[in-house]
Amino acid sequence: MSRIGLTVVTVALVACGCAQHHDLFVVNARIWTNDPANPLADSLHVCDGVFFGVGRDLPHDCPQAANLAFAGKTVIDAKGARIIPGLIDSHMHLFSGGLQAGRLNLRDVPDRLAFIDAVSARAAALPKGAWILGGRWSTESWHLPAQPTKHWIDPVTSNHPVLLDRMDGHGALANSLALRIAGIDEHGPADPPGGVIERDPQTHEPTGILKDSAIDLVERHIPAPTDAELDAALTAAMVEAHRHGITAVHTMSPWSELAVIDQARASGRLTLRVRYYVSESDWRQYLGPAKSHRDDDFIRVCGFKQFADGSMGSRTAYMAAPYADNPVEMRDWRGLLREVMTKPGALGKMIEAARLAGYGAAIHAIGDQANHEVLDVYARVGARFGSQPLGAATDAQSRAGRASARLRIEHAQHLLPADIARFGRLGVVASMQPLHRADDARYVEAAIGSDRCQTSYAFRSLLDADAALAFGSDWPVVSLNPFLGIHAAVTGLSLDGKAFVPAQNITVEEALRAYTSGAAYAAGDEARLGAIKSGYLADFVILEDDVLGLPADVLKTVEVKATYVGGKAVWSR
Repeated sequence: MSRIGLTVVTVALVACGCAQHHDLFVVNARIWTNDPANPLADSLHVCDGVFFGVGRDLPHDCPQAANLAFAGKTVIDAKGARIIPGLIDSHMHLFSGGLQAGRLNLRDVPDRLAFIDAVSARAAALPKGAWILGGRWSTESWHLPAQPTKHWIDPVTSNHPVLLDRMDGHGALANSLALRIAGIDEHGPADPPGGVIERDPQTHEPTGILKDSAIDLVERHIPAPTDAELDAALTAAMVEAHRHGITAVHTMSPWSELAVIDQARASGRLTLRVRYYVSESDWRQYLGPAKSHRDDDFIRVCGFKQFADGSMGSRTAYMAAPYADNPVEMRDWRGLLREVMTKPGALGKMIEAARLAGYGAAIHAIGDQANHEVLDVYARVGARFGSQPLGAATDAQSRAGRASARLRIEHAQHLLPADIARFGRLGVVASMQPLHRADDARYVEAAIGSDRCQTSYAFRSLLDADAALAFGSDWPVVSLNPFLGIHAAVTGLSLDGKAFVPAQNITVEEALRAYTSGAAYAAGDEARLGAIKSGYLADFVILEDDVLGLPADVLKTVEVKATYVGGKAVWSR
């Protein structure tokens, strides 16, 4: 630790009645506690993985110990470094992010030629017949934006089936071999509910672009990752999270991947707190297994995830009015509702089943009309449950120090003005990803017009409406670095440096709360996580830079010195 500007020592005994209770002390720090009753401190104590004391010139309960010397205990001299609570990513895909590290990454390719070259290089490096996966491509920032087609990559992938996700995962590019494996050609099949197979308007030949549920037609033919691959992906994901000060995540993942986390926990290798939202087409078959799953401070099944619509980048987010940049032949296009939204009562029944079992719901909604309709469903569910707020804890959950049954909207990117107040009134958590704002801001005005953008990424308006705001990344869609997200939320700058709806900017402290106490609240952890406070789990981060004292334009450069989970160092620079 001395390499990162900290002093860590084990010191000798000074008589003190409290000595046997403490195992870690941090002194000479600037601590942002996120505790309104004790907002700033310079020292903290950790005992058995929990904050035991937080204050000034600690240990305040042991005045005889002038030099903080306790036998066999560790003291960290932070040398004035800023310390914040452990950061929580409230929406990400843990295994997808870890797996992406070993797959083709097209996120930063600058043009069509570089795109093709990267695919060609990957094909040359793989054995014949192996799938080429990954992608995360986005063409909006290119000098000459153009949507890729199978004709770009067919000449260099004749021996490999290919499925390359668009950045947001709501579109994908398949080559001809992958389409043939899936039985997709000029004769069919028809678009599945909630999806689009893009076709040439003259020949009806598929272009290779699949949107939303249509991606499943190809994806179901891809061999599932092995347990060893998933375990390696989990390890890579934990390292990447801790490198950026993240101590807990809310992962939107299929039920099957939970077993890999359980195995890591059983073997003592799990260093990241995981709140699991089961992402399956119908939750109800998993309610029983979820109830029997062992929950503790490291792993907990919190609820279930569903999709209401698609994404803005793929123009499948469901909007109240047509897109402003629709081609002439699609001038009335407003996006897509997913199948669960088109079956009368289907989503409401699933939410009620989850809530009755003590679980929450996390519903993906990006378009303004999709958000409106999900809020309508939540309002109807709330009416059935009486006057209790949708996010309220049951008595049993409160006694356990947690509340699982929070209802959330994931992304909540574009809102109708009248719907903003409904988040606060209904108690629905707005689980948002601020770095998406910087990404989308490059093209969203062209997509929906400047007037509708005034309530896009409405951080300020939601907070003013007393809505619960939680921040995450949607990794691997974008980086999980929270400081990039804080920069986007505070400055409103797009990735190409242009200001986007500055009226929706928030302060650094408000952004930090969305990554700490706001995210903790979203998963029912507000009595245990999100603050440096006596009795809370001892997750904290020592920063290289003072995130609260930097000019706004350099917030994205903040780096982490060390990350602690339960009072144990899990990463250090």
